[in-house]
Amino acid sequence: MSSLLNTGLLGAAFGACICWSGPVTAAVACATPGQDADPAALFDMVAPSVVTIEATSDGDRMVGTGFLWDRAGHVVTNEHVIRSGKQLTIRFSDGRAVRPSTISVAAHLDVAVLLADTREAPPVSHEAAGRLGIGQRVFAIGNPYGSGVSLSRGTISGLDRPVDLGGGRRIDNAIQTDASLNSGGPLIDARGCLVGMATALVVPSAGEPNVGFAVPVDLLERTVARLIEPGVRKVSDVAPDASGTTALGILAEDARPGIRVLKVMPGSRAATLGAKPGDLITHADDRPVNSVAALTAHLKRRGADGMRLTFLRGKESRTVEVLLASTSL
Repeated sequence: MSSLLNTGLLGAAFGACICWSGPVTAAVACATPGQDADPAALFDMVAPSVVTIEATSDGDRMVGTGFLWDRAGHVVTNEHVIRSGKQLTIRFSDGRAVRPSTISVAAHLDVAVLLADTREAPPVSHEAAGRLGIGQRVFAIGNPYGSGVSLSRGTISGLDRPVDLGGGRRIDNAIQTDASLNSGGPLIDARGCLVGMATALVVPSAGEPNVGFAVPVDLLERTVARLIEPGVRKVSDVAPDASGTTALGILAEDARPGIRVLKVMPGSRAATLGAKPGDLITHADDRPVNSVAALTAHLKRRGADGMRLTFLRGKESRTVEVLLASTSL
C-alpha cells in the first residue's frame, strides 16, 4: 500500500451545488441512543450544515469542504484547505456564496475556523457521541472534486493513530476509517453525531481499501474553543478583492505586539516590498500595529494614499512606503 499522505485540495472547476427545497433553521440534533438513522435520513439531516469552500489563486480554483460549528457563524475546515487561496468563498446548501470576515488557524493540527454570515443555517451536532469502537459504522459527508455534496459510509478501523501531516503538523490520536473522506468534511456516527473531521488519506494502490484519518471531536472542540476566543490567532486576508485591485497581498496573524506575516501573495505589493513569511509588521505610519484588525482598519482609513510600513525581520527593522490601489478585504 502506498504511504503517501494526501492533505491537499482537490482541484476542479466548481459545479452546481446540491440544493434543498428551502433553508433549514432547526438545530441539528443527534438521534436518540439506540435509534440509529438510516443513511438517507442522516444525509438529509446533516448535509444542510455542510459547506463548500473554494480557494482561488491566480486563476486556479481549489475545492474543499467545511461544516457549520455553531450559530455564531463559525465554519470549521482544514488549514490546508484554505492555505493556498488568495480569495476564499464559502458556498452554502441554499446557493449563497460569502467571503469569511475572519480566519483563525491552528496550523500544527491542520484546523481552521472561518467566521461568516450563516443566516441561521443549522450547525452539525457535536454533543457527546459516546465511546467509539473499532468496527463502528461511520459516515463522511463532503464535496469531492467540487461535484456536489455526497455521503460515503465505512467503519472505524483504528483509534489513537499518530499521523504526521508534514510541515510540522501532527495529530497523535487520529481516527482511522475506510470511509471515503474529503478534506474538512464531518465524520459522523450512525446517530448523526459528529465524531471527527476528515483530515488526511493514504492514497491506495488499485483495489486496496481507503485509509483515511480524522481529527477526533474532543480535540476539535478544544482547538476550536481556543481559536474563537477574542484575540486568539485571528487571521485576516488582506488580499485581492473582487474587482481585481490589490491591497497588501498578505495573510497575517496577531503576534502581540505587531502582526506576523504568514504568506505573501506572488506579484502582490507586499512581494514587491520584499516581505517574507515570518516578518513582523510593527508600525503603520509610525503608529504601533497591535492586531490584524487594527491594520485593516488603518488601510481602509488611508484609502489610496501612501503609507509607511515598518517590518521587523530578526533584529533588523526597516520602514518602507507603499501606495495602495485598494484597501478592501
